[in-house]
Amino acid sequence: MSTQTAEQAPTLATATTLTDLFLARTDALADRVALRRKVDGVWEDVTWRGYREAATKIGLGLRKLGLERGDAVALISNTRVEWAFCDLGILGAGGVTIPIYQSNLPDEIAYIVENSGAKFMFLEDLDQYKKIEGQLDGALASIKHFVIFDTRDTQATQAADTGKPWEQGERFRTLDAFLALAEGEDPEAFVTAAREAKPGDPVTYIYTSGTTGKPKGVVLTHGNAMGECVALQKALVVSPDDVTLMFLPLAHVFARALHWAQIRSGFVCAFAEEITKVVDNMSEIRPTFFAAVPRIYEKIHQAVIGKVNAESGLKKKYVLWALEGAIAREKARNAGQAPGLGAAVRCGLGGPALGKLKAGLSARTGGRVRFFVSGGAPLSREIAFFLKALGFEILEGYGLTETTAATHVNRVGACRIGTVGQCVEGAEHKIAPDGEVMLRGTMVMREYYQRPEDTAEVMKDGWFYTGDVGEIDADGYLRITDRKKDLIITAAGKNIAPQNVENHIKTHPLVSQVAMFGDQRKFCVALLTVDEEATRKALAAEGVSAPATYAELAAHPRVRELIQAALDAKNADLPSYETIKYFELLPEDFAVGAELTPSLKVKRPVVKEKYGALVDALYAKHGG
Repeated sequence: MSTQTAEQAPTLATATTLTDLFLARTDALADRVALRRKVDGVWEDVTWRGYREAATKIGLGLRKLGLERGDAVALISNTRVEWAFCDLGILGAGGVTIPIYQSNLPDEIAYIVENSGAKFMFLEDLDQYKKIEGQLDGALASIKHFVIFDTRDTQATQAADTGKPWEQGERFRTLDAFLALAEGEDPEAFVTAAREAKPGDPVTYIYTSGTTGKPKGVVLTHGNAMGECVALQKALVVSPDDVTLMFLPLAHVFARALHWAQIRSGFVCAFAEEITKVVDNMSEIRPTFFAAVPRIYEKIHQAVIGKVNAESGLKKKYVLWALEGAIAREKARNAGQAPGLGAAVRCGLGGPALGKLKAGLSARTGGRVRFFVSGGAPLSREIAFFLKALGFEILEGYGLTETTAATHVNRVGACRIGTVGQCVEGAEHKIAPDGEVMLRGTMVMREYYQRPEDTAEVMKDGWFYTGDVGEIDADGYLRITDRKKDLIITAAGKNIAPQNVENHIKTHPLVSQVAMFGDQRKFCVALLTVDEEATRKALAAEGVSAPATYAELAAHPRVRELIQAALDAKNADLPSYETIKYFELLPEDFAVGAELTPSLKVKRPVVKEKYGALVDALYAKHGG
């Protein structure tokens, strides 16, 4: 595809930048499928050649509009094929990609644009345009050119009388009009620009999700990204014959690392239509591996348990009996012990029931999944053992935006549930005297953008201080306890890792979200939200008419009784000082962009600020 000779062009083995890697990969697998997307109900293939052609047009278009090396380009969109095209086009042209979550609010978008100094912006649709319209001559004045992927009106934009911004001058363009800028341009100009990148050059500023304070722009370089690509390829052992389904937000480092790792490994990446259709798309695409945040696996667990609970009395007891035996067997194996006789008997006699559950779950996921990957937040051991009992291995990993995603991951056949695995290639770890996890390696960020004091606070003597507390066992497996700032120390001096307790409670089908409190208190309390669909089904099964709204549902006396029973069951598995003594049900579920980060972690300070009076009232009422 390139006129450069083999001696001039880096290969897959010798590439030191993402752009060189991309050129080498598209040369090596030009006519093989790289990406898949659904268009008008039909899956459409994009070859590596097509991927490169699309990225080339975007890169040439940006350069024609005046992009210079190092210029920041903002990108606000759901995960879709155009996101991938733009990222490689921006990098090939010499720019720096600034991903912004599609769920970000106008003031959050304004902050990121102002801080990064972005000069160009790609917008997914008119809904995103409507969010920024009022700031075009203010916070977004630095943006000289906007490109809109999807120009179809939605009900929301029609109601808001959005209009057609691309008809109001050259500052706005449709994607087609933007791509037309590349007509007549020499594709080799893109290759030349792409080859000018150096390992130390930035590829992106990823802004932290802001669970506390203003988000910081994490500067990741070509060298960081390449280190992560190599590490993931060796840890996950994937190849061009593998297929995955992408639905995680590409603005998050977890999905972004997989997006880059695809270039290194060559696997096929299919883009889900939307999050509500992930299960349907899995059965169509039939992925060989699948990556998600823990909440997705919690939903899978709830769906299977829901089916079991819907069975008749004796049949339900038989299935649960068999499932408990299979879970006990996996727990014993995970601890390096032989399964007990009881577990073996249950698995043997319960084989037909377990086989049916496995077959059903396999069919829903396409029948070819070799392993799942979990990241972005802690995974409940209960969920991991449950899926392992049904023959599905979840490889939990660990990393942060500052480490280009994974520094640790469990491996197929060597997975130790309850840990986040061993170091990936290129990473090192150790534990500070106070228990904080320290990391260094090729994937650790260069800096926080224009924040030297914040950088110095976490980077000391070549080590990155993560803010997480953990333990390393004799075999090098890391176990994360919690975030240092989230640890609860009760009035009795007991240390509690709230995420572990919250994740345990969330495995109950009726529970959606949990925020636990108890620092310097006699006991712990929690604010909970309910899973609306599961709760309505539970009421219907009892012949109880469910209220129309979520708020009324959460306030229903019977729902409170059901949640109390759920808490009692979950508390029975915990030491007394970790149990939730009292709770309140909130009138609305947590929402991404409000109480949840895009990776579905609870923003504890936001919840406390919004609902602190409820927490105080619980303690006042019960003498805590």
